[in-house]
Amino acid sequence: MSACDCTCHDSGTRGPKRGHLARAVEQREAARRIADAAKSEINRYFNDQKIYDTVAANAVKDDFKRKGREFKERAAEAEMLETLYQNERQKTLNAIRSEEEERIAVAMARKQHEKDRSEREVQRLREQSEELRSLAEKIRVARVNKERSDQLVEKKIIGEQQQEYERAFNQFVAGAAAEAEAQEQENQAKRREANVRARMMLEDQMQEKAEAARLAELEAARERAMIDEVVQRIMEEDAAEVATKRQRQEETKDFISRFLEQQDELRRKEREAAAAEDKKIQEYWQSVREREREEAERKAMRKEIADRMYEKVKREMEAEMARREEEEELINMLRQEELEAKRRQEDEDRKRKAEEAKEEMRRANEYQMKLKEEREAAFRAEEEAFRQRMLAKFAEDEKLEQMNAQKRRMRMAEHAREVQRLIDEKRAAFEAAKAREEAEDAAKRSEDDRVRGLVEEERKKLLREAAELKDFLPRGVLRDQADVDFISKVLEEMALNRAKATQGR
Repeated sequence: MSACDCTCHDSGTRGPKRGHLARAVEQREAARRIADAAKSEINRYFNDQKIYDTVAANAVKDDFKRKGREFKERAAEAEMLETLYQNERQKTLNAIRSEEEERIAVAMARKQHEKDRSEREVQRLREQSEELRSLAEKIRVARVNKERSDQLVEKKIIGEQQQEYERAFNQFVAGAAAEAEAQEQENQAKRREANVRARMMLEDQMQEKAEAARLAELEAARERAMIDEVVQRIMEEDAAEVATKRQRQEETKDFISRFLEQQDELRRKEREAAAAEDKKIQEYWQSVREREREEAERKAMRKEIADRMYEKVKREMEAEMARREEEEELINMLRQEELEAKRRQEDEDRKRKAEEAKEEMRRANEYQMKLKEEREAAFRAEEEAFRQRMLAKFAEDEKLEQMNAQKRRMRMAEHAREVQRLIDEKRAAFEAAKAREEAEDAAKRSEDDRVRGLVEEERKKLLREAAELKDFLPRGVLRDQADVDFISKVLEEMALNRAKATQGR
């Protein structure tokens, strides 16, 4: 160290040559120390390596266990971190979603608020605008006219259907009457045929009875002949025994007389029974014909009553329908006259109000121009008076008469500049007020234009809604050809949409 110190001292004091030598010695000494340190480090490394090799064999299992435990801990830690990350991410997403939903809700609320405000404004305009109220009333009148027209058309159709029903009913009644007449004729033909058959049966029965009577008469004649023959024979046989047999003969005669009387009585009774039966048959057919005549009279009477009632009801219905149609026509005429009078009155009122509004606007404009001129004149007069007052004040304050001419001119110029500055400030304030007034007028005109635009838009909407009432709109609803073209275009669009809907179905 002493040599080094000396060398350094010498190098510092003796010159540059000894300085280079000292630095070379120091470098060599430093290299040696580095080599010694490296060798010591290598020896220590080999010694430590032997120790590590000795310890490594025993530490493998512990190291493996430690790494496994560290792996599990790192896995658990990674899982926990992932859980925390997911929770934080979910919180962030929830916050973002809540913020987005809040923004959307605010935007929707703002949009709904704007929509409600616009609807309220439109409703207010509809209620306040005389033009829209008049147009809505005219469209209502057009709807009423269309409904009345539809009712008249429907009533006409109902009348035609009623007439058709009456024609069909008359045809049905005529057909039923013809059918009943044909049935009656058929029944009469059947009754006549039955009468003919019954008459033929009666004639056959009468012929049979007459034949039986003839045969009975022949049988009686034969019996009388036989009796006469028997009597003659008995008389001849008993001629000799007249005395003895006279009583028997008398008895026989009495028997024969009684027998003949009995036969005559029997034939009389048969004739009377046949006559009574013929009388009963005649009375039966007479009663049948009487009932048929009465039934025909009742049918004719019922048909006549039904025809009279039908004609009466028909006349009453026709009179009622005519009365109702007349009343409806009178009501429609009165309504139309009232609507026309109301429309004319509204047109006159609207024209009068328009003229009054125009006159009022003209007077207001003249009054505003007059006020503006008066304000400007008053401002100029006030400005000049202010100028004079300020000059007089400054002249009085400064006592210009006591100054010399040069100072007086300078002071007067200064006073003039101050007065001009004050005048300029007042002029600027006046111009600013005038500009604000003009801006307010421009804003009012813009608002009026916007309101007129909204009114025109609502008017177009009402015309679009009333397009189908084109033929029933009162005069004055369509202002010009543009309105006519607009309604025609709307009707074309509606027809096209209906055609597309029909093709779609």
